[in-house]
Amino acid sequence: MKRFILLFLLMFAANSVHAQLVFEPPVIIDPPNPQVGDAIRVGLFTTFYPPCLLLPWKNQNGDTHLFEFDNNLPGFEGSHIDLTVVTMTQPICNPFPVSPAPREYYELGSLGVGDYSLQTSWVGRLTSLPPPPDATSFTYGGILTFSVTKPKIINTTTNAGLIILSILILILTLFLSNKKGNYFRG
Repeated sequence: MKRFILLFLLMFAANSVHAQLVFEPPVIIDPPNPQVGDAIRVGLFTTFYPPCLLLPWKNQNGDTHLFEFDNNLPGFEGSHIDLTVVTMTQPICNPFPVSPAPREYYELGSLGVGDYSLQTSWVGRLTSLPPPPDATSFTYGGILTFSVTKPKIINTTTNAGLIILSILILILTLFLSNKKGNYFRG
């Protein structure tokens, strides 16, 4: 019996939320599936989590980040975006899975329909933005690809749309009249 209880506790612990924590990517797009008109943000891991950037940080000009658009990057159709962030020191730390990871978000704005790639890099606080050609910038995460789509519009002016809308109105009317009848009876 004791072995059964121990086995049950071990199975419970292995399936608990804490046992299933995974490493989140260092760079994410928010919202994950952007549509035209959405305010898109780029989220980066921050202090004490892999790879441990100290964000946000300002350089000597007061800049914290810079987005640059480049449509001529070989191997990527559509538009390419470079994000350069300013941090205080080189990120070094021990990985620790946590979800949701603490992030610093940078506003990219809204984009048109299309496929995009995003490369993130970081520079020290003594580097101006955009980084001069002789400055060293370090890659942060891999190249992230995402698509911006048009919002899907449901057409209710078609025959099928009007029939569905009529059925929904009938169901709602019957439900409300049934509920109203129950209140006055009794």
